[in-house]
Amino acid sequence: MNARTGDPRRKFLVGVGRMAALAVFLCIGASDPALAAYPEKPIKIVVPTQAGGGMDSVARILQRYFESHPDVLGADVVIVNMPGAGGTIGTREIKDAAPDGYTVGFWHEGLITSAAMGVSDFDHESFEILGATGYGDLGFGVSVNSPYQTFGELIEAAREHPDTVKCATNVGLPVHFVPLMVADAAGVQFRYVQTGGGAKRFPSVVAMHTDFAIFGSLEFIKWADADLKPIVMFSEERLEQLPDVPTAREQGIDVIAKANRIWLAPKGTPEDIRDHLVNALRTAMADEEVQARFNELGVVPAYVEPDALRAELDGWKAHTEPLVAKARELQK
Repeated sequence: MNARTGDPRRKFLVGVGRMAALAVFLCIGASDPALAAYPEKPIKIVVPTQAGGGMDSVARILQRYFESHPDVLGADVVIVNMPGAGGTIGTREIKDAAPDGYTVGFWHEGLITSAAMGVSDFDHESFEILGATGYGDLGFGVSVNSPYQTFGELIEAAREHPDTVKCATNVGLPVHFVPLMVADAAGVQFRYVQTGGGAKRFPSVVAMHTDFAIFGSLEFIKWADADLKPIVMFSEERLEQLPDVPTAREQGIDVIAKANRIWLAPKGTPEDIRDHLVNALRTAMADEEVQARFNELGVVPAYVEPDALRAELDGWKAHTEPLVAKARELQK
């Protein structure tokens, strides 16, 4: 036997031993949770409102879609409603969650406005943006018995009598900032009255405790027989559902505003997990039944890609921060 070559039987046994060790390593690695395929457990969706509202309804439409199309997301969905503090309780829960893809959620441009007002200490830059599943068109509404039956009459009254035309609002959210944008563009000053969400702004306006407020297109349609009248929309074009309501641009006020359904993940969520979630949302929004359900809610069923949405939010931030400074200066 050649000493250099060694005992063939020994070589065989060593080779078998190495293969066995590799097999054990692979088995251990496959069972390691860090190497498991995502997702392997239910995904929690945090909704910063009470159950039954417009934001919650969007989440539940998508939950039902993912349940009926298990290959799209690959996991069950659990919705957790966390209302309060203008959405900051729920959004903070998303922000502070582990960046593992098992806690996500969504909100609107209140992310920007709450931070600009100092209500929260974080904005969209504190999250990974997953895109938006549709948006709602916004407009001003008044009582059918209001002395201001047109947008022009409302603006003229605010111009002649500064700080007297009362806007029902939820301070720090987009329903506060869109009127601020309009006032800035028109060179007028409104008085802002804290009332709360749409269900509270509605009775305040129709009973004429306040003069006007921001509402979504579906609210105008739903409450058309309940003394709420839309006088202007902040959409790019007139809405098919409200063809007689002019846009602000038609009235010489260059303000475009909408409420996106913005999906968020904790900062640091890995790119492959973000891609999986983005693809699932994009696929869901291409489904005709999902689109029909969104239309019923008055939500435009368009998926907005993360990069495009991030640019929109950057624009909101650049616009709202100077408005806050100006509003505070006027209050001195």
